[in-house]
Amino acid sequence: MKYIKYFKEAIIMPDITEDDNTEISTFEDAVEYGKKNGYDVVMYDDFINSLSERNKETAPPKGQVPFFALFNPNTNRPMFVFNFVNMISHMPMKEIMDDIIGHEKIHQQQNSRRKVEFQLPDPTKMKKYFSNKDEIMAFSYSVSKELMKFSRNPKDAISNLGKSRLWNDINRFIDDNKILNRYKKYIYLYLVELFKK
Repeated sequence: MKYIKYFKEAIIMPDITEDDNTEISTFEDAVEYGKKNGYDVVMYDDFINSLSERNKETAPPKGQVPFFALFNPNTNRPMFVFNFVNMISHMPMKEIMDDIIGHEKIHQQQNSRRKVEFQLPDPTKMKKYFSNKDEIMAFSYSVSKELMKFSRNPKDAISNLGKSRLWNDINRFIDDNKILNRYKKYIYLYLVELFKK
């Protein structure tokens, strides 16, 4: 008789401080909020100077987007990077930072479990980037956070998957059903956890 073992692949839930009283209207506010929540907030030049020569090769170029985030392999910390700061007071920066840094905190925990040095992926090679196992989990979290904004429960969120801008981007570059099914599994697991809160 054969015995089948069922393995439940666990997701990594990022530790995000629930602090609804924080207002971020300046770069200094963002830096302080990052300190309280275990990540660095810097301008682009400080970011690029913090990288090894090897990781500089795949770093996003200066000025293409107002901000982005990453798990910095040289500091072993998530990092939120601003190219411009003049828009901070006009955007819901706390919510934006929490969502983006959640993705990077997943990478931080993934990195703490590996024995090899983490290298920054190249986001210009989209198919390879979205197929990376670490990115599948982290992007599944990001898709789940996006779906929660217009869904009532996990089942409702899954039915709204096509409304997710990020999910549509992933679908545009990934044509492998095995990878897409892994995304769907993680998205559902994240939704279940997030809706519990």
